[in-house]
Order: sequence, then structure tokens, then C-alpha cells
Amino acid sequence: MSPIPPFSYFDDEEDDAPFPEGLEPVEIEERLVTLGKRIETEPVSSLRHEGQGSLPEWRGADVIVTSDPLFEPEGFVEATKLVVRTVHAKPLTWLFMEIWDVFTGHLDFSNKYGFYGELAYAALDVLAREQPDPDYRKLLKAVLARAFDLLGHLQKHHNLPLQSAVVLHGMNAEGQQSRIDAATGEPTA
Repeated sequence: MSPIPPFSYFDDEEDDAPFPEGLEPVEIEERLVTLGKRIETEPVSSLRHEGQGSLPEWRGADVIVTSDPLFEPEGFVEATKLVVRTVHAKPLTWLFMEIWDVFTGHLDFSNKYGFYGELAYAALDVLAREQPDPDYRKLLKAVLARAFDLLGHLQKHHNLPLQSAVVLHGMNAEGQQSRIDAATGEPTA
């Protein structure tokens, strides 16, 4: 089983449209590199975003990051969200918030779901391969790598993708999550 290749659902043509307001791609790249250096050198206890006082674990753009392994979505709306269960929810939330800051001006109501869906898929792919839970650095690096992929899309097309690949989520009787690529009908990692 292989993970969903990022952005296979986009054409390869470059776009000549102007960049939307926000940091220029070179500035975004510099800030993402800085985040990578922080992940490599700083202890997990220092990876805190100022917004984590009011939101210790990410909830937004149809993604829920939680450290509660027993968390179950309630109701139809919550049940349609991607849920990332990890003991590293706080540093992952830090990274999601930092990436939000970096891409501000390029994110809006039409593309934030695809953007954060891609970040969540990157985290879920690592978590599926590295059980019970990977080192937090490995998890954060995978999500950061996906942010670099999104930057590449921004550089090439002058916009961010509107939606992530369609993946159906389920859970078996033992509580294990499963994911099926809706395009192929095949299980994903």
C-alpha cells in the first residue's frame, strides 16, 4: 500500500496569474526552512505558538488534531473531519499554526480545507507507518515536507489547491482507522 502522491490531481501547466497577497514564495521558503531548523534543534517543550493558549490542540479547516486516543467525533459535522490522533498533538498543533502564519494571505475559505487536509494526510501517513507513534521530529518533518510541496504548487500555479485528494475514512471493530482512495478504491497507507 502506498500513500497518495501529493497533487497528482493537478495539471502540470504553469500559471502566469499574479500571486495573491501574502508573503512571496521565497519568503515562505525561508520561513519554512527556519521551522525545519527549529524542529531539528529545539526541545519539544519550546515548540509553542502564541495561539496555543486558547487552542492547545488544532481544530480547524475540517481537521482535528488530538492527543486523546479514545476521541470519537460527535455528530455528522464532526464525523466528516479528518482526525489525527497522536501523543504529539501539541507540537503538531504548533506546526499547523506556524504554517498558517507563513501562508497567511494565500489561505482563504476556498482552499484552507485542501491545504490542511494535505498536512493532515502527511501526518496520518507517518502515523500509519510508525506505530505506536513516531518520534515527534519525524512527524513534524513529514508535515513540513508537505508544506514545501504546497509551496511548490503555489510557485508553479500562483495559488494553493482547492481540495485534497478524496479519501474515505473508516474504522474496523478493533478501532483501527482505514483509508480508501476514492479514485482507485484501493487502501492507502
